[in-house]
Amino acid sequence: MHADTFTKLVHDNVAGSMLFLRIIEGFMGLGLVVGVAALGVIAARSVVERRQQIGVLRAIGFQKSAVRLGFLLESGFLALTSIVVGTALGLAMAYNVVDDAKRQATWPEVRLSIPWLNLVEIFVAVLVVALATTYLPARRASKIYAAEALRYE
Repeated sequence: MHADTFTKLVHDNVAGSMLFLRIIEGFMGLGLVVGVAALGVIAARSVVERRQQIGVLRAIGFQKSAVRLGFLLESGFLALTSIVVGTALGLAMAYNVVDDAKRQATWPEVRLSIPWLNLVEIFVAVLVVALATTYLPARRASKIYAAEALRYE
């Protein structure tokens, strides 16, 4: 005859749930990495496609630092907007899932607990990495000479 304690059964069930949550977190992290890499690719393409516009800016007196800052601000705004919208949608979905679980007879006491500190850490890390991936294309854009960029059509 084999008997398990109630504590062991609960621990095994919680461990299975935590494994599932870690897998979901891994997929979300992979999505963040792919999104940040896409932002770097978009910035690199933007430099190539806007070569003449960058040349015009340089010809009318924009400094290298202003061109670089413009690209960094553009990517920072895009990353920040994506972070805010993604977080709002994720929190809305989490609220709906918890609210639905709360209505079930088996889980009436469940409540939503948001780890704000973890979210802020992730926001800052993603924003820093997004700006870092954009820095090289922005630096390349700032080194474009006006005469060279405006030479060809």
